[in-house]
Amino acid sequence: MSPQKVLILGAGAAGAAAARVLHGSGTVSVTLVDRTGQAPYNRTLVNKGVAIGLLTPEQVVTPGVEVISDTAVEVDPQGKTVRLASGRIEPYDALLLATGSTPRLLPDTLPGLTAATEAGRVTTLHSLEDAVAVRDLLGTLGRPAQIVISGAGLVAAETATLLRDRGHQVTLLARATTPGVSVFGAGAAERLAAAHREHVDVAFGRTLTAVTDTGTQLELALDDTTQLTADLLIIAHGTTPTGPAPWEDGVIVDGKLRTATPGVYSAGGVAAHYDTTLGAWRIDHWSDAAAQGEHAARTMLADLGAGTHPGDYQPRAPFTATVHGMMVAGAGITGGHTSARIDTTDPLLVVHEHDGVPVGVLGLDAVPAVFGWMPNLHTPAATDPQDLASAGTATADSHQR
Repeated sequence: MSPQKVLILGAGAAGAAAARVLHGSGTVSVTLVDRTGQAPYNRTLVNKGVAIGLLTPEQVVTPGVEVISDTAVEVDPQGKTVRLASGRIEPYDALLLATGSTPRLLPDTLPGLTAATEAGRVTTLHSLEDAVAVRDLLGTLGRPAQIVISGAGLVAAETATLLRDRGHQVTLLARATTPGVSVFGAGAAERLAAAHREHVDVAFGRTLTAVTDTGTQLELALDDTTQLTADLLIIAHGTTPTGPAPWEDGVIVDGKLRTATPGVYSAGGVAAHYDTTLGAWRIDHWSDAAAQGEHAARTMLADLGAGTHPGDYQPRAPFTATVHGMMVAGAGITGGHTSARIDTTDPLLVVHEHDGVPVGVLGLDAVPAVFGWMPNLHTPAATDPQDLASAGTATADSHQR
């Protein structure tokens, strides 16, 4: 009797992590499909290594994972098959949707944007191809570049830091006067904004109204009549989920990462989580996507009769970024329906709570404190890690990493 077949769509963090767990179980066959044809790679290194020339694309690839180079077009849940762009039909016993996300772009109606993009002077920083394009452009100038980054989230902030440290002139452009309040909490957002003002040029509280390609550079018009000159415009506006039909706009999952369709699961940037406590939430960073992939794989194995159920997924995976010499670290759910409470000011540690329960944590130069909180997130009695440890109420990490 042949083993049951698990089909994974997407070879990013979630898909690769799920493939490792499933293959390691020795109980199922695994087929992984990815539209890029690349082996899985660590996307956190796209801006940290490749874009600034410290790493080559080959150095960020995870070896040993077989990938079918094709694009999933449509899933037939009744027939338990997936139609690929090549016309190939792949059957499955269980299906994991891990197709990730795509960068959120500027509106294509913005005057001059299309021409500037076609000239190669506008890019996102989401994929390996993006990073190579940035690296190559900066390498051909023969001088420090003038770079405008539209957006001021963590990817934008860390990219600005890395590019400035390589000698380039960087301007951060953001609509908010203090970017990141809704995600980080006011205290952390204000400190990050102050650091940006000290180390790079900023245009906070401004929007881009037009782009002009002069043939050698870009002229960027802002809503207050300010004009910025740039060799490169990087768009860092976050991401939107990307799934195959009938899930083009994201895949709603329950606590165990199952969809409403039997035999179909989802993890990573394409997954839209919903629970009765927190409502809807979505996390799109590498380590959490990997943790979701592992969790979904364990749920799949249990549903296929080849393992035990891991319980509900509760995000605790950490992320880190270096911004102007500060180490930004966090875990869990921040922003959205949470309220931010400053736990300590030096170092700054912000605990994000929902109905009094800590569900996320973020710190500036507070990595040990952030990691101390991680196992205790989603614990109703949690006040701080020391109290939990002394009371013996610390919970195990549901990621089982």
